[in-house]
Amino acid sequence: MLRFFVLVLIPSFVSLLAISSSDYPPGFVLKNPYLWPVKGHDSITGAFGEFRTGHFHMGQDFSTGGKIGIPILAVAKGKVTRVQRRWTSIGYALFLQHDDGMTSRYGHLHKFAPKVVKQILKSKQARRFKDRTDFDIALPEPVEVDAGETIAFSGDTGVGPPHLHFELFKDNIYYNPMHFGLGYNAAEPIVFNTLRITPQTPRTFINGRNETVEIPFYETSGNRFELSESPTLFIQGKVGIQIAIHQKSNNNRLGIFTLDMLIGENVLQGFQLSKILKEHTRKNVLLYDSSVSKPNGNPFSYYLHTRDGNDLLGMRSNGREQGILDSEQMKMGEPKEVTIRATGMGGQMSLASFYVLKDQGDYSHIVTKEWKYNVYYDRYTTFKSKDTKVELFFPVNAVYSKAFFEIEAQEQIKINTQGLNQLSSVYKIGPDFKDFNLGYDLYVKVPKTKDINSADLYEVLADGNVKKINGSSFSSWGQFFKVRLRKTGLFVVLSDQTPPNIYLHELMNKTVYPREDFALYLKAVDVGSGIMPDGFDITVDGIPGKAEFFPKDGRLEIFEPESLYEPGKHTVLASVRDFAGNWSSTVRYDYEIQAPPAMEEKKKPIPETTAVETTKEKKTKKEAKEIKTKSSSPKVQKVAKPITIAPKAKDKKSTSR
Repeated sequence: MLRFFVLVLIPSFVSLLAISSSDYPPGFVLKNPYLWPVKGHDSITGAFGEFRTGHFHMGQDFSTGGKIGIPILAVAKGKVTRVQRRWTSIGYALFLQHDDGMTSRYGHLHKFAPKVVKQILKSKQARRFKDRTDFDIALPEPVEVDAGETIAFSGDTGVGPPHLHFELFKDNIYYNPMHFGLGYNAAEPIVFNTLRITPQTPRTFINGRNETVEIPFYETSGNRFELSESPTLFIQGKVGIQIAIHQKSNNNRLGIFTLDMLIGENVLQGFQLSKILKEHTRKNVLLYDSSVSKPNGNPFSYYLHTRDGNDLLGMRSNGREQGILDSEQMKMGEPKEVTIRATGMGGQMSLASFYVLKDQGDYSHIVTKEWKYNVYYDRYTTFKSKDTKVELFFPVNAVYSKAFFEIEAQEQIKINTQGLNQLSSVYKIGPDFKDFNLGYDLYVKVPKTKDINSADLYEVLADGNVKKINGSSFSSWGQFFKVRLRKTGLFVVLSDQTPPNIYLHELMNKTVYPREDFALYLKAVDVGSGIMPDGFDITVDGIPGKAEFFPKDGRLEIFEPESLYEPGKHTVLASVRDFAGNWSSTVRYDYEIQAPPAMEEKKKPIPETTAVETTKEKKTKKEAKEIKTKSSSPKVQKVAKPITIAPKAKDKKSTSR
């Protein structure tokens, strides 16, 4: 009994001190709050440390109003030192080294500011930038920028809809942007969704049942929540507490900043998300229940007990089983009130409470399933399917703790997608498990066949469709496919004999376009192995072209040759290839770019003519005067009429644009 209370009774003032002392790097002083990075938009769509499939959200998401081309501003004075293109994750990204020592990264950009592009074009990877292939470029000369200066424009490149992903880090530690002035000053409330209480041993009972119990919360008064069913839970054995919770932000659900579980005034366990080590990026499964949590926050389900291997920063305690409720440490007939305290942006705080009571029931007659494990984090393991055609290899640290896996051939499942030939049985790797660290290697043997060159490993999805698994390889001497996985599910080897399709994008609904802001789009889809990002054969007026493929919507933007934007008529011929080597038919598109309208030239007014006395005229006057003086005759001499000439008109200036 004494050991239990030594483990769990942590004074609550430790929690409060931690919140105020670990927000910044050692020795860092925030002189001025950072400036908001999105011009004209002030909404946050994703908080720091949220659940994402396979990793923590290492930054904060800002709304761009669903628009592309919104100015992205430097949050602080510094130098742009590096740019990236990662088409399957962050898209176009930019790194800003702050004068205060921090570094920020801006992701999912549409394009960079002109003076950044100027430096990119001076780099050794300028060709990759022009060709729109993935790159990571250290700028030859860092670009100095002031706080609030436009450094890029918002986009939807990489994964997700249009938005800005913003990260802040130093010395391989990522920090919560909220503490640098980039959170809400006034925020919407925090909402408790459900309590999930789970058995931690095979003989644990919750309300008389040896299974997980989930109960919704409801709001009783301002920011206070209680269970919708009986407020008292009867437990026998050890249980773990999970809380599904979020903070509102317009129509989005944000993760919360701190979450603590208390009995009385004492904190049993909790966390604060001020910082995350870069090496802990994939350890989100130690804080979130990955079996139920979703990236959109419906729900975010947090563990309030320490899981094996939990060394995350910000935990109230990393002690083993910290936060586990054990009925053996409770007195009969004395309920314990459990309070859950959550804080978020804008100083918002919500509380939930319920009671736990030691269960006196006799459940010896109930037969429970013994928990079995065959994979452990500290040793390697390998085993095969019954037909020996599938093998799993688990290295050391394949999982964070321990697990049980098995392989079953699903002979009743047949792949009926037209053009896809099934070369192996469908195999189920189960049960459902997501708490992988390094993951495991899957080997699938296949018979020799002429279709092998177009074959690959596929995952069978819940809706019956299939999806090619990236990163697989084939061994011709062993006649097997191999891939490293961090998921369980249904897997099969298929041969893709179906060519992809290519056609005009719905945006290309005309044949004549103005030159301004013209973009040439096609669309490519494939039911099998998928479109190769660089598998294009394109010509524009007979000149080889280049294109950029957007896998999330099949969009294909042709951007070279540059002559495609010139006024006049053009003809595009294009075909695409999938990963299996199948080529589509060729699509033809004829279009015309209008010449910009010529502006009428403004005629310069000709000034009124003025008399100009010529040399000849001056001479004539002089001679006339002399004759008049010398002559004694009273006759008047004729004087030559003055000659008037207009000044030369100046060369006309062009007023066309």
